[in-house]
Amino acid sequence: MTLTYRTAGAWGAGKGSNLTAAEVDGNFYDLDQRVVDLEENPPVPNEISNITVSGTQMTIYLEGGASFGPFTLPQANFRPSIVAALPVATDGTYTPVLSDANKYLRCIEGGGCTVILPSNAAVAFPVDTEITFRQASAGAVIFDAPTDVTIHAVPGYLPKTAQVGASVTLKKIATDEWELVGWLAADVTA
Repeated sequence: MTLTYRTAGAWGAGKGSNLTAAEVDGNFYDLDQRVVDLEENPPVPNEISNITVSGTQMTIYLEGGASFGPFTLPQANFRPSIVAALPVATDGTYTPVLSDANKYLRCIEGGGCTVILPSNAAVAFPVDTEITFRQASAGAVIFDAPTDVTIHAVPGYLPKTAQVGASVTLKKIATDEWELVGWLAADVTA
């Protein structure tokens, strides 16, 4: 059965007058039969046939041959455990370089080490970079920076390690802005 329309439109010319009760009932019956047919004979879905992943890229393939992707998969920030001695200059200073990102550096100098954070213009560490420093000898690891670089230490503490065995992590939170996290020396002068 086909539906009966009153007016002209995309469906055709239409009846041009009010529908009779039988025509209205016929329309409802036709629509009901179509719904029942869909309920009893649902269309076969185009299911996923397989999913491939290459590195961080995922592609979804459907049984009908279509594919979606590749989509970039989220992944945890990899924090490698690269342990190395802090390569200080003869004056006991060290300026981190890009390859120090996510490293664990040990200060083994008896006189301590002064870490001078470079400006972003000099060394463009990505935001979220972390570098961990450990005081592995009697001398503290002191953190210093040029005037255009901000180091945030905990209030009441100095930007240096507290004692032998103390570790402090530098975390870049914005351009030319770093935070110190770890065992810092208390500021006894405050």
